[in-house]
Amino acid sequence: MSLFHSQRPHPPPIDPSAERLDVLKRFLDELRKATGDGSAKRQAGTKPPWHNDPEHLPAIFSHLRRYFQGEKVDPTSKAHPMVHVAWRALAIACTETGNVPNKDL
Repeated sequence: MSLFHSQRPHPPPIDPSAERLDVLKRFLDELRKATGDGSAKRQAGTKPPWHNDPEHLPAIFSHLRRYFQGEKVDPTSKAHPMVHVAWRALAIACTETGNVPNKDL
């Protein structure tokens, strides 16, 4: 048996729309943890608005380091460190593509 040609049966077909909704719900549930933690810090005045935060890239490396050192739960947010990596990566992507709040908000 080849590594690439498994003899395991294929799972039943999944409704693509239902799968997308399921994945997005699960991702949103996780991202809420990191968002709540950062929002509390921004409200306290200890962090800049997410779309003006110059620390996204350094924070990605910090969360990766913690993950590789064995951390599975952020002590403050209770989120997995990779959730924080994803959150920061999305913040960079939104900022660089202009997907940020209107200055009038």
